[in-house]
Amino acid sequence: MLKRSQRISIFSTLSIIFFVFILTACANTPANPGDQVATTSPGGQGTAIAQTATHTTPGPFGDTSCPAANTARAAVLHPLALGSHQNLVYIYNDVPANTSTSSGVLRRYDAATSQKVDIVTSGLRIDQAQVSHDGQWILFLSIPDPRGDHEHSALLQLVRMDGQGLQTLYCFPNATYSGQGTSTRLPISIQWSEDQHTIAFSTNINNDTSTITLLNVTNGHLTTLLSQHDSLYTYRVLTWLDQKNVYILKEGGSAPTPPATLYVMDVTTASPALVNVMTTDTRMSYYSFDSSPDGSKLFSSYCLQAANPYNSTVSSGPAKGGTRTTFFQGTPQDCVQVTRAISSSKLLLLAHVATEAGNAFSNDVWTMDATPGANYNIVSLLSVSPDDATSYDFNESTQFSWSNMSRDSSFYALQSTNPAAKVQSILIGPLAGGDAKAIATTPSGLSTVNLVGWTTM
Repeated sequence: MLKRSQRISIFSTLSIIFFVFILTACANTPANPGDQVATTSPGGQGTAIAQTATHTTPGPFGDTSCPAANTARAAVLHPLALGSHQNLVYIYNDVPANTSTSSGVLRRYDAATSQKVDIVTSGLRIDQAQVSHDGQWILFLSIPDPRGDHEHSALLQLVRMDGQGLQTLYCFPNATYSGQGTSTRLPISIQWSEDQHTIAFSTNINNDTSTITLLNVTNGHLTTLLSQHDSLYTYRVLTWLDQKNVYILKEGGSAPTPPATLYVMDVTTASPALVNVMTTDTRMSYYSFDSSPDGSKLFSSYCLQAANPYNSTVSSGPAKGGTRTTFFQGTPQDCVQVTRAISSSKLLLLAHVATEAGNAFSNDVWTMDATPGANYNIVSLLSVSPDDATSYDFNESTQFSWSNMSRDSSFYALQSTNPAAKVQSILIGPLAGGDAKAIATTPSGLSTVNLVGWTTM
């Protein structure tokens, strides 16, 4: 199922000063004193895909060193018996003020007890983290300190939810990654399949070469799916539709931006090919994609941000391409920014809703029935006034249902940023309706937080 959306990122405009700052940083540092947490004991070696576990294999296990260049290693996935409390995992990239330290921390929050636990600390920063389908593992990119490792830009790592089994599967060579100087996140996309057997990742080097690679988690074998030389467009993996098909997005980098094309690729064929699914306008627009959990439908939303009034639609169609049906046409005040499928017939959406005068807007979270021809039945879960200039987003790295919604479907999660105050937060709210609350907030400065996903502990 598709679990990744594309939109104008609200977390990509932090100053380039961040990069200068962290080059002087230490690789590991204690948690922010203002956000005290318990800690786990990271391990470091293990065997194949873990199923639902009734017991826990103790650590340590795994190998944290980099494999040889152009090679990867198989994952060691010893099982972990999970609990019943809904837990939200998030990244806390800690950059304390007036110090020369920074560190990437994976942290989890227990929604029943409000306790926070540090899972692992790795590198100067952690990017692109996602929770496995079975809830036992976290896949992420660790950004190393170049003073200690000048050969690699990022390490693709795994860690078990209890902090054991930290291991490095692949190391990205030091290179000029397109967009690297304009974002706090390294522009590498990684997506772990729902069956946990394969990881697809994409890079674009020197603004002219896009490469998409498949890593077999069970044996460490690497396969190049796409190597595209194109100075006008980038190709990147969005997510898995199912166990054999992956979505790939082609986007232009020059202004005004040309339309974007969504493709699907069957990675099990001898010669994987790009199959056109749909094309969308991008200029001054929000656009988003997500598939139904059964993999049969592709939902998409579009809002022309420059329109006055807004022109916003939500549509559906076959997951691999075909006739699309628009089942929601927003009012002139509505601008749908992000769409997530939380069931085969219900969507979770992030929207701007303008005032009648059009001079201000609220940030809204909606649920919406997604059956064409039916009453779309919008329910507003959250409406935040624009007085504090805070922007909101769902999980930016992955879109599986557990990336934003708790495993028991009782909570949803948001991340927010206030650029004026230089503060970011993680929030959770009840899907049945009610107030969302911040469960983690950075101090004013360069520290960041990002959603990872839900599990049970």
